[in-house]
Amino acid sequence: MNCFVKESWESSSEQPGAAYDAWVDKLKAAQGSDWGPGETPAGAFYASLRHKVIGEINVIESRCDPCRGYRNELHVSRVEEPQVILLSYLEGGEHIDFGGQRYSVSAGDTFVWDSSKTTGFEVYESLHKVALALPARLLSQNVLNALSHIPRKFDTLSGSRFLLNSLIRAVADRDFDDAEVEAETVLEAVNAFILGAARIETVPEKNLSAQQRREIMAYINRNLSDPSLDLAQIAAAHRISKRYLHWLFREESITVNELIIRKRLEGCKKDLMSVSGGSSRISQIAYSWGFANISHFSKRYRAAYGESPSQTRISAESGAF
Repeated sequence: MNCFVKESWESSSEQPGAAYDAWVDKLKAAQGSDWGPGETPAGAFYASLRHKVIGEINVIESRCDPCRGYRNELHVSRVEEPQVILLSYLEGGEHIDFGGQRYSVSAGDTFVWDSSKTTGFEVYESLHKVALALPARLLSQNVLNALSHIPRKFDTLSGSRFLLNSLIRAVADRDFDDAEVEAETVLEAVNAFILGAARIETVPEKNLSAQQRREIMAYINRNLSDPSLDLAQIAAAHRISKRYLHWLFREESITVNELIIRKRLEGCKKDLMSVSGGSSRISQIAYSWGFANISHFSKRYRAAYGESPSQTRISAESGAF
């Protein structure tokens, strides 16, 4: 997937006196969020915006002179798709009132905003910043949980904060305009850096990985009958990359694909040995556990148990087990 520049705009292209209103409209459209502008600044107003898209991620590099804006309860109630915006500040500064707290941010800071709370902002010094705006559903549940209780202005001593800042600025760079990159690669890094910056002492990384493995195993067990169950489906359902999925199960003696086949074979053997299931054809049992090819099923079954499915059934009927 290639990223591409959707729009590049400067206020100098607008009629005198129309720059601020145009800036508000451009920023709202790029962010995908609604908010109210403050009083139109007196005198000339300069702003620029460069909007890049990577999948469903909007990368917005912007500059603007001092101004104000707000999001009230009405704006919040109108949200159809919850948004998260990660901000990296390059120059200038602004005050942000978010969720009942007031923050002052300036060059070098990183701030995470979302559409769930009322917000007020005041740019007090001509501002240059980069934003990653994306639907909240693209972030992991662990990250969304973390955002509910961490300071939105990240600790400047956090290494993860530095990495997140570097990522945001890198994808906005013009040298990145024609890069071939999967949105999930960017999202995977964002998820990791936010969790790292959050410093959630009560949920160490080891426990997070164990929890993810349990959730994935539960998903596999629920979907064994689906013949299309594979790495891509599992990764997509849990909003992770296939590479990360492999990493989660790196300490297992078999791959995730082999694990799926083993569990299907175990289910088939159990049914073949069941007296109550004796009337079911062997092919029906195989299909019910997600095998789409009977020949492949028979070969894998014999390799696993040293006998054919029909031999297992005959032994079960004769009481050999």
